Amino acid sequence: MLFSFLRSRRRRAIAERPFPSAWHDILRRSVKPWQWLDAAEAETCRRWLAVFLAEKRFEGCGGLAITDEVRLCIAGQAAIVTLGLGDEWFDSLKSLLVYPGDYLVPRTTPLAGGVELEWKEARVGETWSGGSMALSWPGVLDGGRLRDGPRSVVIHEFAHLVDALDGDIDGVPPLPVRDVAGWRERMSAARERFERALDEGRSTAFDDYAAESDVEFFAVASECFFQDPHRLARHDAELYALLQTAWRQDPKHRVPPRPSRDR
Repeated sequence: MLFSFLRSRRRRAIAERPFPSAWHDILRRSVKPWQWLDAAEAETCRRWLAVFLAEKRFEGCGGLAITDEVRLCIAGQAAIVTLGLGDEWFDSLKSLLVYPGDYLVPRTTPLAGGVELEWKEARVGETWSGGSMALSWPGVLDGGRLRDGPRSVVIHEFAHLVDALDGDIDGVPPLPVRDVAGWRERMSAARERFERALDEGRSTAFDDYAAESDVEFFAVASECFFQDPHRLARHDAELYALLQTAWRQDPKHRVPPRPSRDR
Protein backbone atom coordinates (compact mmCIF):
# COMPACT_ATOMS: atom_id res chain seq x y z
CA MET A 1 0.00 0.00 0.00
CA LEU A 2 2.78 2.43 0.93
CA PHE A 3 4.73 1.54 -2.20
CA SER A 4 1.67 2.13 -4.37
CA PHE A 5 1.07 5.52 -2.72
CA LEU A 6 4.68 6.62 -3.19
CA ARG A 7 4.73 5.45 -6.81
CA SER A 8 1.54 7.36 -7.57
CA ARG A 9 2.93 10.50 -5.96
CA ARG A 10 6.19 10.18 -7.90
CA ARG A 11 4.29 9.72 -11.16
CA ARG A 12 2.17 12.79 -10.51
CA ALA A 13 5.31 14.83 -9.91
CA ILE A 14 6.85 13.58 -13.17
CA ALA A 15 3.66 14.29 -15.13
CA GLU A 16 3.56 17.87 -13.87
CA ARG A 17 7.07 18.78 -14.99
CA PRO A 18 7.30 21.27 -17.87
CA PHE A 19 7.25 19.57 -21.26
CA PRO A 20 10.30 20.52 -23.38
CA SER A 21 9.24 22.55 -26.41
CA ALA A 22 11.56 20.46 -28.60
CA TRP A 23 9.48 17.41 -27.71
CA HIS A 24 6.35 19.04 -29.13
CA ASP A 25 8.19 19.61 -32.39
CA ILE A 26 9.34 16.00 -32.59
CA LEU A 27 5.86 14.66 -31.87
CA ARG A 28 4.25 16.87 -34.52
CA ARG A 29 6.88 15.76 -37.03
CA SER A 30 7.16 12.06 -36.21
CA VAL A 31 3.75 11.09 -34.77
CA LYS A 32 1.17 12.47 -37.18
CA PRO A 33 -1.89 11.46 -35.06
CA TRP A 34 -0.75 13.99 -32.43
CA GLN A 35 -1.93 16.70 -34.83
CA TRP A 36 -5.50 15.45 -34.41
CA LEU A 37 -5.73 15.41 -30.60
CA ASP A 38 -7.91 17.98 -28.91
CA ALA A 39 -6.51 19.96 -25.96
CA ALA A 40 -7.73 17.53 -23.28
CA GLU A 41 -6.47 14.47 -25.17
CA ALA A 42 -3.10 16.10 -25.81
CA GLU A 43 -2.68 16.92 -22.12
CA THR A 44 -3.59 13.36 -21.09
CA CYS A 45 -1.09 11.95 -23.60
CA ARG A 46 1.59 14.42 -22.54
CA ARG A 47 1.33 13.39 -18.89
CA TRP A 48 1.32 9.68 -19.76
CA LEU A 49 4.29 10.05 -22.07
CA ALA A 50 6.38 11.87 -19.45
CA VAL A 51 5.92 9.03 -16.95
CA PHE A 52 6.52 6.33 -19.55
CA LEU A 53 9.79 7.90 -20.68
CA ALA A 54 10.95 8.29 -17.08
CA GLU A 55 10.26 4.67 -16.19
CA LYS A 56 11.24 2.64 -19.26
CA ARG A 57 14.74 1.84 -20.46
CA PHE A 58 15.47 2.32 -24.17
CA GLU A 59 18.39 0.39 -25.64
CA GLY A 60 19.86 0.84 -29.11
CA CYS A 61 20.92 -2.36 -30.87
CA GLY A 62 23.11 -2.88 -33.92
CA GLY A 63 24.75 0.51 -33.52
CA LEU A 64 21.51 2.52 -33.32
CA ALA A 65 21.78 5.59 -31.09
CA ILE A 66 18.78 6.28 -28.85
CA THR A 67 17.76 9.89 -29.42
CA ASP A 68 14.77 11.90 -28.22
CA GLU A 69 13.16 11.28 -31.62
CA VAL A 70 13.42 7.50 -31.17
CA ARG A 71 12.00 7.60 -27.66
CA LEU A 72 9.22 10.06 -28.47
CA CYS A 73 8.13 8.37 -31.69
CA ILE A 74 7.61 5.13 -29.77
CA ALA A 75 6.09 6.66 -26.64
CA GLY A 76 3.94 9.09 -28.65
CA GLN A 77 2.18 6.28 -30.53
CA ALA A 78 1.76 4.27 -27.33
CA ALA A 79 0.28 7.26 -25.49
CA ILE A 80 -2.52 7.65 -28.03
CA VAL A 81 -3.60 4.02 -27.87
CA THR A 82 -3.72 4.14 -24.08
CA LEU A 83 -5.94 7.25 -23.96
CA GLY A 84 -8.92 5.25 -22.73
CA LEU A 85 -7.03 3.02 -20.32
CA GLY A 86 -6.45 5.47 -17.49
CA ASP A 87 -3.26 5.18 -15.44
CA GLU A 88 -1.90 2.13 -17.25
CA TRP A 89 1.87 2.38 -17.67
CA PHE A 90 2.52 -1.32 -18.32
CA ASP A 91 4.60 -2.07 -15.27
CA SER A 92 5.60 -5.45 -16.70
CA LEU A 93 7.44 -3.71 -19.55
CA LYS A 94 10.95 -2.77 -18.45
CA SER A 95 12.96 -2.15 -21.60
CA LEU A 96 12.54 -1.41 -25.30
CA LEU A 97 15.21 -2.67 -27.69
CA VAL A 98 15.32 -0.64 -30.89
CA TYR A 99 17.07 -1.98 -34.01
CA PRO A 100 18.26 0.01 -37.06
CA GLY A 101 16.19 -2.26 -39.34
CA ASP A 102 14.49 -5.63 -39.36
CA TYR A 103 16.20 -8.01 -36.96
CA LEU A 104 16.72 -11.77 -37.35
CA VAL A 105 15.29 -14.38 -35.01
CA PRO A 106 16.49 -18.03 -35.11
CA ARG A 107 13.70 -20.46 -36.05
CA THR A 108 13.57 -24.25 -36.30
CA THR A 109 11.04 -26.77 -37.54
CA PRO A 110 11.21 -30.58 -37.19
CA LEU A 111 11.63 -32.70 -40.33
CA ALA A 112 11.28 -36.40 -40.95
CA GLY A 113 14.03 -38.57 -39.54
CA GLY A 114 14.48 -36.55 -36.37
CA VAL A 115 16.39 -33.66 -37.96
CA GLU A 116 15.52 -29.98 -37.75
CA LEU A 117 15.49 -27.25 -40.36
CA GLU A 118 17.07 -24.07 -39.02
CA TRP A 119 16.78 -20.57 -40.46
CA LYS A 120 16.56 -16.94 -39.42
CA GLU A 121 13.33 -14.99 -39.77
CA ALA A 122 13.18 -11.21 -40.19
CA ARG A 123 11.00 -9.38 -37.67
CA VAL A 124 9.96 -5.74 -37.19
CA GLY A 125 8.63 -6.12 -33.66
CA GLU A 126 8.16 -8.59 -30.85
CA THR A 127 7.18 -8.60 -27.19
CA TRP A 128 9.26 -10.98 -25.11
CA SER A 129 8.57 -12.58 -21.77
CA GLY A 130 10.67 -11.03 -19.04
CA GLY A 131 9.65 -7.45 -19.79
CA SER A 132 11.32 -6.53 -23.09
CA MET A 133 9.94 -5.31 -26.40
CA ALA A 134 11.95 -5.30 -29.65
CA LEU A 135 11.16 -2.81 -32.41
CA SER A 136 12.56 -1.89 -35.81
CA TRP A 137 13.22 1.85 -35.97
CA PRO A 138 12.17 2.22 -39.65
CA GLY A 139 8.93 0.39 -38.79
CA VAL A 140 8.36 2.68 -35.81
CA LEU A 141 8.92 5.80 -37.94
CA ASP A 142 6.73 4.55 -40.80
CA GLY A 143 3.89 3.89 -38.35
CA GLY A 144 4.25 7.27 -36.68
CA ARG A 145 4.23 9.14 -39.99
CA LEU A 146 1.43 6.96 -41.45
CA ARG A 147 3.64 5.96 -44.37
CA ASP A 148 2.45 2.36 -44.47
CA GLY A 149 -1.33 2.61 -44.46
CA PRO A 150 -3.03 1.31 -41.32
CA ARG A 151 0.11 -0.41 -40.02
CA SER A 152 2.03 0.45 -36.85
CA VAL A 153 4.45 -1.92 -35.14
CA VAL A 154 4.16 0.12 -31.92
CA ILE A 155 0.38 -0.20 -31.79
CA HIS A 156 0.67 -3.88 -32.66
CA GLU A 157 3.04 -4.67 -29.81
CA PHE A 158 1.13 -2.56 -27.30
CA ALA A 159 -2.03 -4.41 -28.31
CA HIS A 160 -0.23 -7.59 -27.21
CA LEU A 161 0.62 -5.92 -23.89
CA VAL A 162 -3.03 -4.96 -23.36
CA ASP A 163 -4.08 -8.48 -24.35
CA ALA A 164 -1.78 -9.81 -21.61
CA LEU A 165 -3.16 -7.59 -18.83
CA ASP A 166 -5.72 -10.21 -17.80
CA GLY A 167 -2.99 -12.85 -17.47
CA ASP A 168 -3.35 -14.54 -20.88
CA ILE A 169 -2.31 -13.55 -24.40
CA ASP A 170 -5.35 -14.96 -26.17
CA GLY A 171 -6.78 -12.15 -28.26
CA VAL A 172 -9.13 -11.07 -25.46
CA PRO A 173 -8.38 -7.75 -23.70
CA PRO A 174 -9.31 -7.19 -20.05
CA LEU A 175 -13.11 -7.29 -19.88
CA PRO A 176 -15.69 -8.01 -17.17
CA VAL A 177 -16.09 -11.78 -16.87
CA ARG A 178 -19.72 -11.56 -17.96
CA ASP A 179 -18.65 -10.01 -21.29
CA VAL A 180 -15.84 -12.41 -22.27
CA ALA A 181 -17.98 -15.12 -23.89
CA GLY A 182 -19.84 -12.57 -26.01
CA TRP A 183 -16.56 -10.94 -27.01
CA ARG A 184 -15.08 -14.24 -28.15
CA GLU A 185 -18.16 -15.09 -30.19
CA ARG A 186 -18.33 -11.72 -31.93
CA MET A 187 -14.57 -11.55 -32.59
CA SER A 188 -14.65 -15.08 -33.98
CA ALA A 189 -17.41 -14.01 -36.35
CA ALA A 190 -15.37 -10.95 -37.40
CA ARG A 191 -12.34 -13.13 -38.07
CA GLU A 192 -14.47 -15.49 -40.16
CA ARG A 193 -15.73 -12.54 -42.22
CA PHE A 194 -12.15 -11.36 -42.71
CA GLU A 195 -10.89 -14.79 -43.78
CA ARG A 196 -13.83 -15.24 -46.14
CA ALA A 197 -12.96 -11.92 -47.81
CA LEU A 198 -9.36 -13.10 -48.21
CA ASP A 199 -10.49 -16.41 -49.73
CA GLU A 200 -12.76 -14.59 -52.18
CA GLY A 201 -10.07 -12.08 -53.17
CA ARG A 202 -12.02 -9.11 -51.86
CA SER A 203 -10.46 -5.98 -50.37
CA THR A 204 -9.86 -6.06 -46.62
CA ALA A 205 -9.24 -3.27 -44.12
CA PHE A 206 -5.91 -4.62 -42.88
CA ASP A 207 -3.05 -7.03 -43.50
CA ASP A 208 -3.64 -10.77 -43.99
CA TYR A 209 -1.21 -11.50 -41.14
CA ALA A 210 -4.30 -11.04 -38.97
CA ALA A 211 -5.45 -14.50 -40.09
CA GLU A 212 -2.57 -16.15 -38.22
CA SER A 213 -4.42 -16.45 -34.89
CA ASP A 214 -6.92 -14.76 -32.56
CA VAL A 215 -3.98 -12.98 -30.92
CA GLU A 216 -2.71 -11.50 -34.18
CA PHE A 217 -6.22 -10.69 -35.38
CA PHE A 218 -6.77 -8.46 -32.35
CA ALA A 219 -3.36 -6.77 -32.73
CA VAL A 220 -3.54 -6.16 -36.49
CA ALA A 221 -7.16 -4.98 -36.33
CA SER A 222 -6.13 -2.58 -33.55
CA GLU A 223 -3.50 -1.07 -35.84
CA CYS A 224 -6.21 -0.21 -38.36
CA PHE A 225 -8.57 0.97 -35.60
CA PHE A 226 -6.12 3.73 -34.66
CA GLN A 227 -4.41 4.40 -37.99
CA ASP A 228 -7.41 4.39 -40.35
CA PRO A 229 -10.60 4.03 -38.29
CA HIS A 230 -12.96 5.15 -41.07
CA ARG A 231 -11.65 2.39 -43.33
CA LEU A 232 -12.17 -0.22 -40.61
CA ALA A 233 -15.69 1.00 -39.89
CA ARG A 234 -16.55 0.84 -43.61
CA HIS A 235 -15.33 -2.72 -43.87
CA ASP A 236 -16.70 -4.06 -40.59
CA ALA A 237 -18.72 -1.81 -38.31
CA GLU A 238 -19.25 -4.67 -35.85
CA LEU A 239 -15.52 -5.19 -35.44
CA TYR A 240 -14.99 -1.45 -35.05
CA ALA A 241 -17.56 -1.39 -32.22
CA LEU A 242 -15.81 -4.30 -30.49
CA LEU A 243 -12.50 -2.47 -30.58
CA GLN A 244 -14.15 0.63 -29.19
CA THR A 245 -15.11 -1.53 -26.21
CA ALA A 246 -11.58 -2.86 -25.85
CA TRP A 247 -9.75 0.45 -26.16
CA ARG A 248 -12.48 2.64 -24.59
CA GLN A 249 -12.20 5.36 -27.21
CA ASP A 250 -13.45 6.28 -30.68
CA PRO A 251 -10.64 7.42 -33.02
CA LYS A 252 -13.15 8.28 -35.77
CA HIS A 253 -14.09 11.45 -33.91
CA ARG A 254 -10.57 12.88 -34.34
CA VAL A 255 -8.96 11.16 -37.35
CA PRO A 256 -9.90 12.85 -40.65
CA PRO A 257 -11.32 10.48 -43.28
CA ARG A 258 -8.97 9.47 -46.05
CA PRO A 259 -9.98 8.99 -49.70
CA SER A 260 -11.31 5.47 -50.12
CA ARG A 261 -8.67 3.01 -51.36
CA ASP A 262 -11.09 0.08 -51.42
CA ARG A 263 -11.33 -1.91 -54.63
